[in-house]
Amino acid sequence: MWAQRQAIEIFHLLFLRAFGARVDKAIFALKDGCNLRFFLKSIRYSEDMDLDIQTMAVGTLKNNVNRVLEGPAFTQALRTQGIELVSTAQTKQTETTQRWRLALRIIESGTQMPTKIEFSRRGLDSGKAVEPVDAGIIRAYRLYQVIVPHYSVHTAFAQKISALALREQIQSRDVFDLKLLLDAGGAEQLLPATAGTHLSAAIENALAVDYDAFAGQVLAYLEPEYQDHYRSRRAWNELQEQVVGGLEALRQ
Repeated sequence: MWAQRQAIEIFHLLFLRAFGARVDKAIFALKDGCNLRFFLKSIRYSEDMDLDIQTMAVGTLKNNVNRVLEGPAFTQALRTQGIELVSTAQTKQTETTQRWRLALRIIESGTQMPTKIEFSRRGLDSGKAVEPVDAGIIRAYRLYQVIVPHYSVHTAFAQKISALALREQIQSRDVFDLKLLLDAGGAEQLLPATAGTHLSAAIENALAVDYDAFAGQVLAYLEPEYQDHYRSRRAWNELQEQVVGGLEALRQ
């Protein structure tokens, strides 16, 4: 039986495969936490899934998503994994953002968990690739391969700097994700003009995140074998220092 985080991840992967079979992969891209998890081996599970999309009307996207979620093939694929979709709410359907809030249930235990799929229609950033999801994740869930358009490490790094700088509420996951992106070489192609726009605010916000925020917001979403390590304040402080140092180096 799958853990709750795994069940959500399976749902996201099955949705991406079904949605990509219906919609031109040139007009959308996976981003944020799921992108890092599926393509950069992030140890952080993502509760929700975020995508960018362009050139598709609100009604058309709504119809495509609903047809996937309600389709018998998708329902059966979930049930094969011991998962059910028990409720769907279309909570926001505007020209800029379309959001579905969903409740899943693990059939064997009856455990329910929420997730969200959100599409942003603010244009696609450059640096997009269409690639298969990490083979290790696919094998772990015994799935057929899933091929997804997603943002490259360099684009994801620039997006994450902007997110850390601009969110109304600072999120510790942005600092955690930046460590992965720095280690993966995300800063190597970052143009000074791009970095300079939000870099100072990102550094300031990274310094403002304390251990308690990280422990409350991120720790439970890490793969279980890493949770003991990151329960240490020292581990968080070292990660934070490395991220701030990496961002500071971009200003030189």
